[in-house]
Amino acid sequence: MTDRTSIDESTVQRTLDGRPGAAASGSPVPAVTMRGIAKDFGGVRVLHDVDLEVQPGEVVALVGENGAGKSTLIKILTGLYTASEGTIEIDGEPAVIRNPRDAERLGIRVIHQDRHLAGRLTVAEQLFLGSRTAFLTGRQLDRRAERELLDLVGLDVPGSTLVDELSVAEQQLLQLAIATITRPRVLVLDEPTAPLAAGDVERLFRTVRALQAEGVAVIYISHYLQEVRDIASRVVVLRNGERVGALDLADPDATLDAIVQLMVGRSVTEFGDDERVAADAGSEPVLAIDALTVPDRLHGVSITVRPGEIVGVTGLVGSGLEELADAVVGLRAHGGTVRLGRAGTIRSPRAFVRAGGAYVPANRHRDGILNRQSVRENLTLAALDRIAGFGGILRGRRERAIAADLVERLDIRPANDAAVAGSLSGGNQQKVVLGRWLAAGSTVFVLDQPTSGVDIGSRQQIYAEIDALVAQGAGVLLVSVDLEELIGLADRVLVLYRGTIRTELPRSQATADTILAWSTGVAELAPVPEPSPVPEPSPDPEPSPDPEPVEGPSTTSRNAASPTRGASA
Repeated sequence: MTDRTSIDESTVQRTLDGRPGAAASGSPVPAVTMRGIAKDFGGVRVLHDVDLEVQPGEVVALVGENGAGKSTLIKILTGLYTASEGTIEIDGEPAVIRNPRDAERLGIRVIHQDRHLAGRLTVAEQLFLGSRTAFLTGRQLDRRAERELLDLVGLDVPGSTLVDELSVAEQQLLQLAIATITRPRVLVLDEPTAPLAAGDVERLFRTVRALQAEGVAVIYISHYLQEVRDIASRVVVLRNGERVGALDLADPDATLDAIVQLMVGRSVTEFGDDERVAADAGSEPVLAIDALTVPDRLHGVSITVRPGEIVGVTGLVGSGLEELADAVVGLRAHGGTVRLGRAGTIRSPRAFVRAGGAYVPANRHRDGILNRQSVRENLTLAALDRIAGFGGILRGRRERAIAADLVERLDIRPANDAAVAGSLSGGNQQKVVLGRWLAAGSTVFVLDQPTSGVDIGSRQQIYAEIDALVAQGAGVLLVSVDLEELIGLADRVLVLYRGTIRTELPRSQATADTILAWSTGVAELAPVPEPSPVPEPSPDPEPSPDPEPVEGPSTTSRNAASPTRGASA
């Protein structure tokens, strides 16, 4: 099979007419055209007369807040939903898409935000599922899968590995390989970089640019607007189920602020300008991790989190970051010790929660939400002791009051605590997961990629809740590949590299460049400059005025340094 990622950059740029994401010239017939698309659920219209057009070899970004209608529109294109109104054309010909098989026959492939993979299959079985590989033995299949994954997306894992054993980021790269190995006509990427570190984002972009060079039309959905500018030529904005605008990103007026204004109808600042009192370095830790070890993944990791402190941890795929949070909360077997306050050693998730711990997992769809239960049941799940009466019988009025308060406080949409949690958008599901622990009154929060795939409005609310928690004395361990998030929130940033913590950066030193240098090992390889020679003192030095006293930092600013993944939305 052709190695698409081997196409050189000059070829890609010539094909793209010199602009990121631009279609090749001389392509008058769009690869995909959607006109007047509308969708009703139970008599409620959620999409209103939406148009979308993408040329061959073009990347068009589709953006909007969670619940704006992006996923619904894409599910219509890929056959998961049927449009109530409107038409679809592929290469200028009318197309009827009743199910995913129809979409696949038309050459439409999608990487969904929620990973659609069979966890008990091996990587090789998942990659070639449905293809004609019956003549290959198990080892031959594994070797072919390993070559394809390395060539297509740079993923280096044994073909015999179970899909469930892959990290979230590795599963995302596997999905990209599955979509590209079939040589699609139209490729839809729904939040493809949400679980990826910066280095893996560039790896994905190389693959996308190579596909463009082959004439593939790409619909790119992302909340990371700087990435949108880097990869797309146009952006289409949805709000409340309607198309509210489209911008040519070559236009100087198509700024990030302009896109955000279209998305939310107002100006939004993620990180406030208020200051937070620094944690007392002498206070007793609320979370103490000592010599945490997971075989082949983590090696002697030690972290302390004090009351009122946010400690960030980051690293690249394979650094051990994916296993850290699960090990801390007792979901993954490990060596070393984890303690919450004065509680004993934490050995299980039950003990972690009983000691006041809260966990927001990276994969909310699989591990965070009870998809078939109501929003109310999800919100109060960890607070049953607070709403149970005599004999353990739940007090319905108390349960409804707690749920209604959190729905309003977190602006969960729809504002209906009886709604099925699995039907909510990703951002609203994440608010429900966080709200569960607010209801429980937890004091130690382990947040694993807490705003992955979450729109700018929801991110702002989640960040405000995190700030409020630490202001009340809670401790937060923030595990994230989003450097902008770490720089904007964390008091200290720890960097994992090959299973060990290589550095600890205070807020004043936590820049994107510095974090990336340590994440990739470049910082350790940098030559140490030789000390400058000390000049001979003059025989009669002039007396210098006393220096002005410099006060030690008592507060930490909420102003973030320049982000690495840009504005997110």
